[in-house]
Amino acid sequence: MTVASSSVAITSELTGNDGGDATTAPRPLSFRRLHRDETGAVQSLSFVLTLPLFVMVMLFIVQLSQITIGRLAVEYAALAAARSAAVWIPANMGDRFETENRISSYVDMGEITDDRGQTYRRYRIESGSPKVEKIRLAAAMALMSICPSRDVGSTRHPTDALELAYRAVSPTAAANPRVPARLRNKFGYALDNTSVMIEVRHKQTEPPLMTYDIGSRREEFAFNEIGWQDQILVTVTHDFSLLPGPGRLLARQRPVRDSNGDVVAEDRVADRVTRRRGTYVYSLDATLRLNNEGEKSVARYVQPYIPLPAVGPLPAEGPPPTDRPLFAKGGTE
Repeated sequence: MTVASSSVAITSELTGNDGGDATTAPRPLSFRRLHRDETGAVQSLSFVLTLPLFVMVMLFIVQLSQITIGRLAVEYAALAAARSAAVWIPANMGDRFETENRISSYVDMGEITDDRGQTYRRYRIESGSPKVEKIRLAAAMALMSICPSRDVGSTRHPTDALELAYRAVSPTAAANPRVPARLRNKFGYALDNTSVMIEVRHKQTEPPLMTYDIGSRREEFAFNEIGWQDQILVTVTHDFSLLPGPGRLLARQRPVRDSNGDVVAEDRVADRVTRRRGTYVYSLDATLRLNNEGEKSVARYVQPYIPLPAVGPLPAEGPPPTDRPLFAKGGTE
């Protein structure tokens, strides 16, 4: 039997015609007989049943990879914040703010002994001071790469410097009008959802932080001045944005129950997933420890401000004179 004859036979079976006029309307009996026929298979049914499960598995794989990347980013943010703390805590921000190795306020958390038997006095630096904000800013900027670029209702902050730096690194981005908005969204989300906790471990071999009445040297031993070799522990906590589908499922409480139905273990994953402004977030944290490197000099450092000329290079005789002497590495008085 040829292909043409097979097609005619199939058409005759469906339409009920025996090869006559092809335009003749099919008889209802042929369709009923076709409906009762159970030979063959329907491939689309299994596809429709397995597609949602397949998509959900793929979303969880993508979400797991994003959480892994977020974990690495938070570890790097802790390093950036700790290095920032080692720089900003010894800095002198002026008499109106915090001077060298001094912090605005702290909380005494008692003593702790490490594995080597060294005893420290623990102090937690309170947030809100200029130095703490500088440290938090360093952590937030390190986490911008994992923050959502869409608008999730975060606080708007100026990002002019970030836009200039981004366009300097990627000149082709200047033609994209969406870059400024995305940078603002990332920077705003990073600042709103990143916090730092700074702990100072003060050696017991040095006097504790308190006010000492020693006459003319009272200013030298301030109550809020940490040691220049004290340990600084910085803990960075970031609320990582999850995908809508996996985030909704991970937020559901699924405690472990025994045979009697009693809860024997809480769902530790769901406890760390919360919803903020319509976005499911997962809390990530990391801690890093560095030693304070703010050795206090006998002669006070002076960093004079030398403004650059508005147009053209510096004159041949050098920068304009200031009221303080200049040195290769800062000045002294």
